[in-house]
Amino acid sequence: MGIINNPNGPRVTKRMARYIHELCSLMPIDQVAKHFNLDWKTVKGIDKRFLEEKFGETDYTNSGYIAIDEVSVGKYHKYMTVILDFITGRVIWCGKDRKAETLDIFFKNMPKKDLLNIKAVTMDMWDPYIKAIKKWCPHAVIVFDKFHIIAHFNKVVDQVRRDEQSRNDLDKQQYKTLKNSRWILLKNWGNLREKEKPRLEKLLAINENLYKTYILKDELKLIWNAKNSRDMKEALDNWCLLALESGLKPVIRFVATVQKYKYGIITYGDCPIHTSKLEGINNKIKEVKRRAYGYHDINYFKLKIHQAFPGL
Repeated sequence: MGIINNPNGPRVTKRMARYIHELCSLMPIDQVAKHFNLDWKTVKGIDKRFLEEKFGETDYTNSGYIAIDEVSVGKYHKYMTVILDFITGRVIWCGKDRKAETLDIFFKNMPKKDLLNIKAVTMDMWDPYIKAIKKWCPHAVIVFDKFHIIAHFNKVVDQVRRDEQSRNDLDKQQYKTLKNSRWILLKNWGNLREKEKPRLEKLLAINENLYKTYILKDELKLIWNAKNSRDMKEALDNWCLLALESGLKPVIRFVATVQKYKYGIITYGDCPIHTSKLEGINNKIKEVKRRAYGYHDINYFKLKIHQAFPGL
């Protein structure tokens, strides 16, 4: 049967160790430890050893389409970069921080055949990531994630709301209608509750600037319905002209950002990839983090992420 000499605790049989490892994929570490009457550090050590055997070496093979995003792993803006195979859903790699140097670490060890296989990369409009992709994958198409872009414009909507609420010429009724209106402005119309719809209609009826911004938000989403990058460029250019006519400073600043990154927005028309899969993974990663002790051990945390997302 064999004995494993565990440096973090008592010796256990190989069969028991494997059973502990399998349970750790289903249950929180503290519950597994309680079940076997073991210290949680012992359980973690056993689980980590098995994970290192399977995921210790990075598997750089990819479908040619990858998604890059960051996930918050702690307080004070601590982030981890996660790289996902868009087609298979497998987490290829995780790295500390969200810097260009973070991706340098990933790409410098990638075999040339796997590097040249990358056809497209989807990510947010984050300059450090862009810098690294242009350095390592100049042949790949960059596709800026549509959900991040729409999320950026939601911040514009909220800024216009704050600007309007701070105006000195509002009467009491107008102020009351504007107050606490943030979430109904940011929701899609189809997601509003029935009692929220009349309030939104009233809000847009009494405030022209919010009406303009809300319409622009809906029109922005339609750009991604274009059949190809050429049509998408035309739709985006038309939207920018309409947005500039609003005369609203937050909107005008957003247009400047869109113009700067247009090259990676319109590519979606020919290569419709996005990071929405990573958004779902980010939520699961937070769940993985909550389920066990010992995730101040960043290497163990990465191994658990790989275990949770092995792909197809």
